[in-house]
Amino acid sequence: MPQLKRELGLFNVTVAGVGIILGAGIYALIGLAASYSGNATWLAFLFSALIALFTGLSYAELSSMFKGDAGEYDYIKASFNKPLAMFISFAIIFAGVFSAATVALGFAGYLTQLINISLFSGALLLIGLMTLINFAGIKEASWFRY
Repeated sequence: MPQLKRELGLFNVTVAGVGIILGAGIYALIGLAASYSGNATWLAFLFSALIALFTGLSYAELSSMFKGDAGEYDYIKASFNKPLAMFISFAIIFAGVFSAATVALGFAGYLTQLINISLFSGALLLIGLMTLINFAGIKEASWFRY
């Protein structure tokens, strides 16, 4: 079985994670969050941060126990069974797709204010551009985020 080559260090992964959180959670969705939680918006973000903290600690513990490259698949397969691991793997993929769509729509909302383009076209433009950058390689894509 081929092994993945480690290209990104702790700093690269941390910056990418913070960028995703800022892009989707703060810049794109702060208005929507405020419309639902009002003056307690800070409490909603604090609660989300606590959930993210415990999730991160859980992943740190699991990744120290399982040394494979497959992440969630390895964890679920060792604990339960292969079909459930496949289901969870697909769920993670779909979560990534929905997260990317959220960020793309948030970006497109800002882009439509700058140029006369539809929301859908702006989102597709961002997704296409990011796809081309990712095809260049994960290391190159991480440098683009800075």
